[in-house]
This record gives sequence, C-alpha cells and structure tokens, in this order.
Amino acid sequence: MLLSRAGTLGLALLTLGPVTSAAAQSISVLGYVAAKNANPERLKVFKQGLEELGYVESKNIRIEYREAVLDAEYNDVMADLVGRKIDLILAANVAATRAAAKATKTTPIVMLAVFDPVGIGVVKSLDRPGTNVTGTTMYAPQLVGERLRILKRVVPDLDKVAMAFNGNNANNAAQLEVLRSEGQKLGVAVESLDIRRPEDVEQAFDKARSFGAKGLLNAVDTFINSRRFALAAGAAKYKLPFVYSDVEYVMAGGMLALGPGHYEGYFGAAKYVDRILRGANPAGLPIAGPTEFTMSANRTALKNLGLSLPNDLNDRVDKWID
Repeated sequence: MLLSRAGTLGLALLTLGPVTSAAAQSISVLGYVAAKNANPERLKVFKQGLEELGYVESKNIRIEYREAVLDAEYNDVMADLVGRKIDLILAANVAATRAAAKATKTTPIVMLAVFDPVGIGVVKSLDRPGTNVTGTTMYAPQLVGERLRILKRVVPDLDKVAMAFNGNNANNAAQLEVLRSEGQKLGVAVESLDIRRPEDVEQAFDKARSFGAKGLLNAVDTFINSRRFALAAGAAKYKLPFVYSDVEYVMAGGMLALGPGHYEGYFGAAKYVDRILRGANPAGLPIAGPTEFTMSANRTALKNLGLSLPNDLNDRVDKWID
C-alpha cells in the first residue's frame, strides 16, 4: 500500500483525542449529495463509519439525501441545502464539491473520496485546506500511466488508445495530458472522447473506432463513472479492451480496472464529520489521501474479448468478477 504525505497527516490528525469544544449537537443535520446512480455500497460504508463513532441516523443525526445527474444540476441542489441551514454538507463527487464550495463559504463541507480537490480549486493544499472544505480524496495521478502500461501488456500491438473524459471537468483535461505524455514514452497515440451527456457515449465509440483505437481508458470523473454500464456495454459490443479507473466499472461488466478504493475514503470521511461536529475548523484539517489500491478483472469480459492476462498481472488481481 502507498500512503501520501497528506494522507499520513490527515490520518494522524484524526486519531487525536477530542477537540476542546462543546460536544456535538444532539441532533445534527447533514446534507448528502451524490450522483443519481452511485454505488449504494459507498453510502453504506460511510454510515458504518459514522456508527462506529457513535452517530446513528434518526437518533443523534439526520441526513438529507440529494442526487443529480448532469454537473450543472448540482448547483440548484446545493443552493437548496444551504438555504435549509444544515450543519454540514457531504459531497460525494467532484461536481457536488464544486457546487457546494460555490454555494457557501461558511457551512463545513466534507468530501468523500473526491478527486483532486486542489486541482478543482476548492482547497489551497492537501496539508492545509484553508477553506470550509476538507475530507478524503482518491487523487492518484500516477495511476494514469500505470493503466496504460497494463493495457499495453494485455494488447502488445497497442499503438492507439482513446480516453473517455468529461470536458466540463477541468481536471479531466489534466488527466488527458498525463496520458498523452505517458503515451509518447510507449509510442502510443492518444485520442480524446468527450462525454458530457448520456447520449455522447455511442458517439464516443464511433470516434474511437474511426481513430483506430485498439484500447480505451477513462478519466476519473463523476459523470463518466455514472455512464459505467454504457461504457462497459459499448466496449464489449465493439470488442475494445478497456482498463478503467475503478472496480465499479468491472462490476458493471468492464474488463479490468486499477484504482484506489472508494470505500476507504467513504469510511474515513466519517472521522471528519465527527471532528467538525465537535467544533474543529475544516480549514485546518489535512485531507487524507488513498492508501489502498486495487486491481480488479472480469473473467467474462476477458473471455469475450479473447484475451488473457500475463501471469504477473493475473497474480496482481485483488478481485475477480465472473
């Protein structure tokens, strides 16, 4: 396992004793905002973390649940929550975090495994956020190149790849540039597949095929993740090997994924809720990075593509899905 400096600081801080302030309110109201079809297991893990810290829904906390599909929809959702004067906002993705940070500079915002909070402009640094935003991140840019190298191991003659990304998300462009840089080292050309609406997915596969892509990757993005079933189905339909950023894509039928686990960030986010409800200032709570990285593979998807993993990659798989 890898542990970033920010992750180490965040975890160390959160294991300290209670802050010197009044106890958490008897009934605190939290606003939880996620993508419409987010994996429900994430919320379950987060609530487990809360319960282990003594917070039980409908007993000493109340949670207002909200969801959205397109990035722009989160603005109205956050405006509504802020208007209700809740105690804390739980942002389960980048779009939710950006919308929350835009809607309020005073209500505490806790991120749950959100990608690149510095890059999206909601905090000043991972070590010292300096704003009303803190929590956990799954930021691990080094995995972009690693996914490409894995794809080339599976498809030895790989010379062209395409990346599914969301042009509405500023940090997706940075991920695309990292992929292009890594591709140059391996002699692999890179094409972008901009997916901003559900109907863009089929057009993206048409563009990938016209480009001559022999494999696909995806940028880490809330909306792209929400299209995981369509992406996995398209990759199977057009016989395109796809290395994804998260196990949830493999669970949706995708071939292979390498990424930090969301569950670690969701479980860890509960500690931030506890600290803030006891009086801690989000601006001074270091953001915890991922320490767990998982490779997952789908046997059925590999079989349908007529592919098998080299022995060393096969041994690295942490989770097999049939």
